[in-house]
Amino acid sequence: MDDNSKNSTQGTRRGRGAKTESLVRVDIANLQMGMYIAELDRPWLETPFLIQGFKLLNKAQVQTLEKYCQYVYIASSSEAMRKKPPIVARKQAPSLLSKGDKGTLFKPLGEAGKHGRKRQIARSRPAHEVVLPIREEHPAAAQAYREGKADIKQILHSAQFGQMLNTEVAETVVTNCVESMLRNHDALIWMSRIKHEDEYTAEHCLNVCILAIAFGRHLNFDKPDLKMLGLCGLLHDVGKMRTPRIVLNKRGALSDEEFRIMQQHTIDGYKLLKEAGTTTALPIDVALNHHERPDGSGYPRGLKAGEISEYARIIAIVDSYDAMTSDRCYSKAVAPADAQKEIYKCRGQQFDEEYALAFMQAIGPYPPGTIVELHNGMLGIVLSGRRKFRHLPTVILLRDAEKNVIAEQAVDLFLTDRGGLDKGFLIRRSLPDGSFDIKLEDYKVKLSEEPLS
Repeated sequence: MDDNSKNSTQGTRRGRGAKTESLVRVDIANLQMGMYIAELDRPWLETPFLIQGFKLLNKAQVQTLEKYCQYVYIASSSEAMRKKPPIVARKQAPSLLSKGDKGTLFKPLGEAGKHGRKRQIARSRPAHEVVLPIREEHPAAAQAYREGKADIKQILHSAQFGQMLNTEVAETVVTNCVESMLRNHDALIWMSRIKHEDEYTAEHCLNVCILAIAFGRHLNFDKPDLKMLGLCGLLHDVGKMRTPRIVLNKRGALSDEEFRIMQQHTIDGYKLLKEAGTTTALPIDVALNHHERPDGSGYPRGLKAGEISEYARIIAIVDSYDAMTSDRCYSKAVAPADAQKEIYKCRGQQFDEEYALAFMQAIGPYPPGTIVELHNGMLGIVLSGRRKFRHLPTVILLRDAEKNVIAEQAVDLFLTDRGGLDKGFLIRRSLPDGSFDIKLEDYKVKLSEEPLS
């Protein structure tokens, strides 16, 4: 972004799809009461604001914005844009961004080998727009997931019994996932929320592939890079097929010796992919290094931040997120929002700080397939989200306030901000699969076959 664009007071952005909404850039000194703050010039998680998107109602909000931002993006339909009341912002306070940043959020890391450079994570419009509504993509996404799980099971079986890995099959799985994700990014994420403890390893590999592609899409990776990132995610844990079952499936804490054996899966994965003649070094690198940590506490070599490749840093975050949100033999699943809180808490030490923040933006607190309870007591499943207002997804309502079964109805919670819905429809909390007898597996079929009212 050049200096001229940085110093301008207004610019226009447009949202996705046919029903786009114009966003106008406004300098902090020009804020007016009633404006709807839709986007900041930095990640929401770097500010004290708990809600991602709000109406400007008091001077305290303005003062906080002055402290953290130079400019914001507001919805052009904001009340203040029509009425133009007096300016309420005080003289702009110094921004936490340095003048040399020119609007760029993150500074690149130095080179650490061929793939060690971190991309600039800029606030730009995603290169990939939604092509199909989620309901139209759901059947294809369900098929891609079903076939992908069968294929990764076969790949893992080959690894377990010393057979040559079929990387061409792996590449086909990834291609199908990328194609589905580019048509609609929510459908496959929904599929990744349907989990079975007895199929954890296969589902985990496929889910990491899907979530990595979703993350790469958010980061504006081009199609070849999305496929490579997905392949790294799909094959990252292949070495666990050489880990003794008694260690891999142990329900209690591992002893020091057992943990040493578990750590060996990174080296085993490296060897398996080398033996398979994988045509690129990236999946091999990720299999070896996805448990390395920026603070040097990871394994197998204790690498530090600048020594860990970009893809390994990304997969480390996605791997941990899917593990935390899955039932494992030694741990129950946590809600997506709670997993993201843990990633946020560990940023900079266990996870690359900038990619951790970007991942939380990419997935959001309530990803598709999350069971949620609203403030009015009703229950539903998140159908699809929106890029700018992650806390206001579209939800399929399934239970009334007394938790009685009701006719399914899709409700766009974004209407709560526009006066079309009572504030009681805002999300209160997310719940684990199976809560109040709501099972995602049941609705996977319904979404593909039945229209929602």
